[in-house]
Amino acid sequence: MARRLLAYAPDHEHYREVFAGGAALFFRKVKSEDSWINDTHPGLYAFYVALRDHFVSFAAMCRKQKGDLKDIFDYWAGRRDLMSDESENNLVERAVQFYFINRTVWGGRVVYDPRRKSRLYFSNPQGWGNLENKLAQLERVSQKLQGVKLTCLSFEKCLDDLPEDAFVYCDPPYMRDTYCHPGDKLYDKTFNEQHHLLLAKLLDRTPAKVMVSYDDCPQARELYSASKWRVVEMQWKYCGRYAVSKQDKAEGVKETKVDGRELLILNF
Repeated sequence: MARRLLAYAPDHEHYREVFAGGAALFFRKVKSEDSWINDTHPGLYAFYVALRDHFVSFAAMCRKQKGDLKDIFDYWAGRRDLMSDESENNLVERAVQFYFINRTVWGGRVVYDPRRKSRLYFSNPQGWGNLENKLAQLERVSQKLQGVKLTCLSFEKCLDDLPEDAFVYCDPPYMRDTYCHPGDKLYDKTFNEQHHLLLAKLLDRTPAKVMVSYDDCPQARELYSASKWRVVEMQWKYCGRYAVSKQDKAEGVKETKVDGRELLILNF
């Protein structure tokens, strides 16, 4: 997906990825001298900062995670003190906590919200395998993060004072996540209708070049009218599988990958 999105990226001197997540676009593209990566998940923020500034200590602590992986998972999942820490303290420990859970939980979704504890369960022990290969890759990540501004801020604080030669990529929580049942939400923090509306208003005013990813739904099309924005329809197979009913399974119907319909929204 990042390769396809990168084909739309304009020339730019400044780069901001406001809802970074895995920051796939940043890691695939040529690094701008002025790059800013932001995400509100405190564990993910700690992970990126630890990779950038404390890689040797991070790798050493990862290598110490030996023994019964379920016991190790339970230890990190129980460290609520680290999960609630949004300061600049304990960054390496918080980074290892995030990374271990990310590798061993279902789908890599690290949900710290105590109201959704059911999402935090050990299900992928093989995800901690080949650690040295993983650390070698993360060392390359560390190198690319050198000189990059990393923040854990609300999105509106990342959209101030944008120059014309800046390129902003926004991949906010999708509309589906806003309207679905709380137990089905993918993200640790909520993103409500007002957040979607404020994001669209701020992006509409900016002089910078903007690219936004959204699910293809009426609400997104209404916020980003084709009269003001260039809207590109995109489609690909989602990595997860569509679960069929028990009756269908009994009749031999197999689970299939879902066709994802998404929008790429640009102001250039």
